[in-house]
Amino acid sequence: MKIIRIFIRLVLILSGSVFFNLIILAGRILKPLGVNKYQLGAWGRKKWGRYICKVTGTKLNIEGEPPKPPFFLVSNHLSYSDVWILFACLDCTFIAKSDVKKWPLIGRMISSSGILFVDRDRRTDVTRVNKEISEVINEYQGVVLFPESTTSPGHLLLPFKSSLFQYPAQKNIPVHCAAIHYQTPEGENPAYRSVCWWDDTPFVTHLLSMLMMKEFSATVTFSEHQTRNSNRKLLASSAEEIVREVFEPVIDPETYAKTVISD
Repeated sequence: MKIIRIFIRLVLILSGSVFFNLIILAGRILKPLGVNKYQLGAWGRKKWGRYICKVTGTKLNIEGEPPKPPFFLVSNHLSYSDVWILFACLDCTFIAKSDVKKWPLIGRMISSSGILFVDRDRRTDVTRVNKEISEVINEYQGVVLFPESTTSPGHLLLPFKSSLFQYPAQKNIPVHCAAIHYQTPEGENPAYRSVCWWDDTPFVTHLLSMLMMKEFSATVTFSEHQTRNSNRKLLASSAEEIVREVFEPVIDPETYAKTVISD
């Protein structure tokens, strides 16, 4: 039964991703005819996110009020599933690590959907992306950043890196904050293992294991607080504190520490 579920879900994920990606690409192709590529792109990404939630059995819970475009939002980062979760909640695009392009199955499609990619190891690339942010934030879509710059098991919030806070600091615009939390039903592997993707498990192996589950829940909590600061480092620190206020660990830090030692 689980093998059949994986097969069906993979087919639906691939076919649906191709369909919505074609819609997003159509916005670019039809731009000379008056089609707004940003509006169509944001719509397509949101529909794709909600579609993937249904296909993967993701029960989405939204707490708080999601911001309306234009906005700059930061969130903790637990897994590749964060992408479709936040797409389902927001009219947005993402700033993602260039490694995402290498993901099997959907990496190429994601790379052509209007997401901004950054190579954090290259200082000049961070500067480039900070400039491009101004081109994609508009009345149709906001921008989402994962300032931890890596995923985690969700036992704690990792320190925020400030390099990509330059745009909101320079423009003195508010930074919105959110936190993602995952939970699996009783009898399934705990979410910090089965949903969060943070160790050396290959992408495909982890994805197939996640698709094997009947369902899991994802809760996105949007903070009512925002922060502004012309200093990007102070802005990042302030945003980190706001996210920490609404952050709920996927696994208790002490339990996680004991688990790691026993492993």
